[in-house]
Amino acid sequence: MTAKDGGATTANDTFGSGNVPGEGSANGRSSASGRAAASEHGSTSGEGRALGSGNSRGVGGESIWANRDYVRWLIGDTTGMIGRTFSLFIVSFVVYDLTGSEGSAGLLQTIILVIMLVASIPGGVITDRSDRRRLIYLYSIFASVVSAGIFLYVFTGHLTYLSFVVLMSILALVHGFFGEATNAALRSIVSGTGFVKAQAANQGRDAAVHLAGRPLSGLFYGFFPWLPYLISTVFLAVQGFAFSRIERSLVPRVDEKKTADVPATESPTGEVPTIEHEAIVGEPSLSAGEGEPVKRPSMVADFVLGLRYMASRKTILILSVVITLINFGIAGIQALMVLSLIAQGYPAVEVGYLGAATGIALILVSTVAGRVAEKLPTGLIAILTLVWYTLCSIPLVFSDNYWVMLGCSFALGLGIPIANAAMLGYILGRTPESFQGRVSSLINIVAQALSAFAPLIAGIILEAYNSSLVAVIFTGVTLASLVIGLLSRRVRAIPAPADWEKYE
Repeated sequence: MTAKDGGATTANDTFGSGNVPGEGSANGRSSASGRAAASEHGSTSGEGRALGSGNSRGVGGESIWANRDYVRWLIGDTTGMIGRTFSLFIVSFVVYDLTGSEGSAGLLQTIILVIMLVASIPGGVITDRSDRRRLIYLYSIFASVVSAGIFLYVFTGHLTYLSFVVLMSILALVHGFFGEATNAALRSIVSGTGFVKAQAANQGRDAAVHLAGRPLSGLFYGFFPWLPYLISTVFLAVQGFAFSRIERSLVPRVDEKKTADVPATESPTGEVPTIEHEAIVGEPSLSAGEGEPVKRPSMVADFVLGLRYMASRKTILILSVVITLINFGIAGIQALMVLSLIAQGYPAVEVGYLGAATGIALILVSTVAGRVAEKLPTGLIAILTLVWYTLCSIPLVFSDNYWVMLGCSFALGLGIPIANAAMLGYILGRTPESFQGRVSSLINIVAQALSAFAPLIAGIILEAYNSSLVAVIFTGVTLASLVIGLLSRRVRAIPAPADWEKYE
């Protein structure tokens, strides 16, 4: 669970829960337990229920494509993803052209990811306290303005390494702070089994953007270095307009008045404990279900409550460790491939084909990912995908050949949709709507805590030694994630989505 889309590195093709971009997160929202999600939305206010026939939420057997608000959400999220891809994928090339150093390229990638992670902490809390539509408007405005600034610097030929670092850092701050809003808004639009279907559709969307966006951004950069940033400016602006067409309220709601007493332990029987948490509100008009408006807690209290909620889920904590390691390993492998090809003199468009290969694999698997993740035990899927990721990394220990890297990128993409739907699905599907922003940002922080430094580590070792040593180190990390998964009974025993609500 990492970045959502097209970021500064190829570090995030594995798990995408949020908008902390890494060059290719698979990140749509993950599937949820049908019964749990349906019950969470069952007591929303009249405004939330008054949708009309055209706004089916995808519960039961209804098609998510009949839900006009979901289609509008998908358009808005996709345009934003395209904007981020065009501005962030070429960071390594811009830095390498300015400095000629792989280490400098990796350093800026790490700076961008760290800023995004830090900004996502208050951003997740704000997302759960505010009208998410309003946050998306601000996101669209700020991101497009900063991207336009980079475009002007490049277009006029005044871009320097320092100015690029400053502008990209500001853009990273915007992505990190506001990035959770679009994904958190999805839980207000789609629930039940429709959430599983939406996840599979989002995976296909991600794949299509990766398939076309990365090679095109590299190609356009080769023709006119300013063109990717102009495209980014336009698409990030369109994102805000698309979300203005969504009819459903995007203000986070809770189903009933609850207290702030979140237990730190689980039931000795292994059943899901009763979690009571205080109502999380955004605007003063928010209410706890049909009751009176509830008093807004402080931001610190909100964040602490999110931590307590996470701490009470031991399975989620162990799964987060596994995800952190696999993200770190895959982030290093992908950063190695990009930086190695740049150092070998490959043009941006050919490096972008690595993302295209991953995108093709994503499209192929996303057509069945939702059904597979819905039927098979999540623990089994977790173990099998960890095995797969480890095997995909091994060839790079012995070769830095372009075609070997292309094959590894394709192979990695085959596991992404199912892994996202299963592991992220369990974590986010077991999380109430009012906790989505905080849990997403916390999971992002945990998952990216190490992988943010993968580009820097890969760049320094690659520049000082060779690609084989980098591959050995990060393949060892993926192997470590597999070992932890195999040794953890909690991870191995996670059931299929239909039984998630009975398992903690």
